[in-house]
Formats: sequence, structure tokens, C-alpha cells
Amino acid sequence: MKQIRRALLSVSDKTGLVELAKALASRNVELIASGGTAKTLIDAGLSVTPVEKLSGHGEAFQGRMKTISFEIASSLLFRREDPSDLEQAKNLNIEPIDLVVVNLYPFHETLKKQSGFEECIENIDIGGPTLLRAGAKNFQSVTVLCEPSQYAEFMNEFQSGGTSFEFRQKCASRVYTMTAFYDLAIAGYLTQKTGEALRYGENPHQKAFVLKSPFAEGLAHAKSLQGKEMSYNNYLDADFALKTLQDVHSWQANKALPTAVVVKHNTPCGLAVAEAPLRALDKAWKGDEKSSFGGIIALNFPVTDEVAAFFAEKFVEVILAPSFSESAREKLKKNCRVMEISLQPHTAWQMRSIEGGVLMQEQDSFDLTQMQTVTQSKFAPEKEKLAGFAALAVKNLKSNAIALCRQDGPEFELLTMGSGQTNRVDCIEKLIYSRLKDKGIQDVSDVVLASDAFFPFPDSVQVAANLGVKYIIQPGGSIKDHDVIAEADRLNVAMIFTGRRHFLH
Repeated sequence: MKQIRRALLSVSDKTGLVELAKALASRNVELIASGGTAKTLIDAGLSVTPVEKLSGHGEAFQGRMKTISFEIASSLLFRREDPSDLEQAKNLNIEPIDLVVVNLYPFHETLKKQSGFEECIENIDIGGPTLLRAGAKNFQSVTVLCEPSQYAEFMNEFQSGGTSFEFRQKCASRVYTMTAFYDLAIAGYLTQKTGEALRYGENPHQKAFVLKSPFAEGLAHAKSLQGKEMSYNNYLDADFALKTLQDVHSWQANKALPTAVVVKHNTPCGLAVAEAPLRALDKAWKGDEKSSFGGIIALNFPVTDEVAAFFAEKFVEVILAPSFSESAREKLKKNCRVMEISLQPHTAWQMRSIEGGVLMQEQDSFDLTQMQTVTQSKFAPEKEKLAGFAALAVKNLKSNAIALCRQDGPEFELLTMGSGQTNRVDCIEKLIYSRLKDKGIQDVSDVVLASDAFFPFPDSVQVAANLGVKYIIQPGGSIKDHDVIAEADRLNVAMIFTGRRHFLH
């Protein structure tokens, strides 16, 4: 437990402040406070050390300067267990501050009120985040409370006069989460004010903007070389197309053949690897010609005059490629957005918003090292490469998903797929069956069927076999795996387990 002897309090929201301060004072904790916080505590009959006694200066610039100072920051940051830091703190007459109680100016509330620009700017807190982040960085010794909802838990911890390492670490995490959201709101507000907002979001009544990470390059940083400005939906689909292309490019390793991806509404409806650029593009486009109209195209080869001519009678929203020749750009429709992209993926955390927060996860990665045949029927060696391509194709489809893939020599294509269904049987019976019929394809004995997650029951194997499928690749992992394998054996279907699920919601 780390004992608390000095506390710094500076809050906009004074909920629970007096009760907390009285609990601290009852254990002889020195209370250091600024401005309105100090007045509230003094009015409650508490003894307070004014912040300016530590900083050497009073408030300045109409309150913009209050708590930022070398002396206060040093009191939070110096390491209590480091002999060198301790010696230097002694020489500088720096005494430790063990507890920081700070909450931020109400920037979010100011935005909600649709306040004017000047008021919004004045509600950007500077000193608060500085104190919070300094204390949180030194959480080995400093406890940091950034919102009143933490006070009750702190009081339970403080019964012995100090706090545990686990509690301090949890509080530090809360600080950096709060300041991250706080800064995102400010960045978004100023981005819109500088005219960098997108035309609108998914729908015309929704505002939208792009915040570009300064720590990693990617699609957000790519410039549209021509055509209309990118929309919110364009970015979503383009990102999906690029990630799918990067996956295939990595899978091919050093033998990268021309690859084309067609995405519509966040779903790859066409994917092909071929020996020539136009052949790859044609195969991908014909994966689902109806859906390809108005889609997003990602290519791993340069766009030449010949490639540009392919789009002469076709409407596409965006084309992504490593490069575009000047003459090819002239041949493309002027409203078609074209962007030069890198084929090297940038590993990063994915972020998705939910009501009141965000979900974060590592990007899904592709790995076939655990791939093994689990049925009596085996995959022919040449079919294992196709199985890998099929598993890659289904990885980038919306769950629940099924992909049927075909190989012709060194060339691979997504023949058809079913995605976004609540069960895999519907993917096959309601989507794949009808699409194969539309294409006039009757024999699928040579294709590989891939599933993004395990088959919970043998029925998926049954409907696949009824379709004529002889090869299946899926993650495995169901409690019914034994029954699923037995059904595949009964129907003379070869099946591979990869050991890796690829849900995509």
C-alpha cells in the first residue's frame, strides 16, 4: 500500500468533492487546491494549501494558467524509489504529491449545447490533462482520480490510509482512456471547423470526418488523384478492399500474380488471382457482375491504358492500385476516384464505436500452420493451395459466411459466396445455390468450400454435398466435430480443419 500524505484537487464537477476532502483531512492529508475548488473546500471549513504556494504564481490570463508549473509536475513525476530522483527532488525542494483529483473542463457538454466557437475553445482543458497524465504515468506511487464515480471505491481503498498497486494501475488506465476520448472530441471539432469534414456520413443527414493517425500510414493518408472527394462509405469499402488485397498479396509471398478485388457494401463480391492483369480483373468482376456495378476495385498491379480501357463502359466508385499512368487516368471517367496505395499491411488495433465507448481488438491475421485433414478422404496436394485461397477469401466475408473457390492452373477465383446470414445452411441453400444457377454452373466437384467458423451440426456438410461439393475447409472446434467428420466420411467429402476462426461482424 502507498500512503497518501498530500493531495492535489482541481475539479470542474464538484459532485462528492467535500465528502472526499473531509475523508482525506480526517487522516491528516494535506489538501492542495486551486480556484473554485479551493473556495468550495474553504467554505466547507477545510484547511487548504493554495496551488500558488507550490507554483510560486497565482492564476493568470483569465484563468488559462492555474496548475501548470515545474514544481507541481515534478511533485507528481519524480520516482519515489529512485535514489537519483530522490536526491534531485530534495535539492529542488520538491515534495511528493500522492493523490491527484482532477476532472476536465466540460468540453463535450459545451458541444452538446452548440455553443459558439470561442466558448468551445475556452472549454479545452490544458492543465487538467497535464496533471492527470503526469500522475498516471507515475502510478507506481501516485493515485489519480479523474471522475466522481471513482470516489466511493477510492474511499474503500483508503481505509488503511493508502492504495494498492492494482487500484492505482486501474485508475491510470481510466485517465488515459478519458484523455483519449477528450482529445478525440477536440480533434473532431477542430477538423470539421478547418473544412476537412467529409461531405456526410453513411447517409446525408450524418456528419462525418477522418482523423488521420500520425503514427501509421495507410488509406486515411492516401490522396485521391482525381474524381470526387472520398465519402464515408467510400473509405469503408476501400479499406475493406485494400485489406483483402493485402491478405492475398501476403499469401502469395514472392510469387505474387496479378490480383483483383471487388468490394460492394463492405463485402468482397469478386476476388481473383490470374497470370495477366486483365484476366484477374475480368474474373473478379464476373464473380458477381450485378454487385460489381458501383463497387470499389483494388489491384496489386499498375493501372495502364489497357487496364483503364476495361472500365470504359463500367461504373466504379474507387480504384486502388500501386500506380496509375497519366494516360490511363485520362481514360478513366472523371468522377471515378483513383488512389495510389501500398501493398504492405500496417498492423494496428482495430477500433469500433458502440454506444458510450469503443471496442478495440488486434487485426485478424491469417495463419494456416495448423491446417490438417480430419477425414478419411484426403485433399490432393494441388487442392491444398486452393483450400488456402478459399480460407483467405472467406476470412474477408461478413459472418456467417461461405465461399466457393476454383482453381485453373496457377489462377484462383472466388466463384461465388454467401455472407451475412444467421446460419451457414442459408448461405448455401438460399444464396450460393441460386448464384451458381444464375451462372449456369452445375459441377462443383472440383471447387473448395470454405467456412469462416465451425459447422455446429452435420447439416452444413449435407447441403454442401447435395450441391456436389467434395472439398471443405473450416476452422473446426465445435462440440459436434465428431459428428460433422463422420457425416463427411459417410458422404465421401474431404475436410480440412484450420484451427482458426475468422468471424467478421
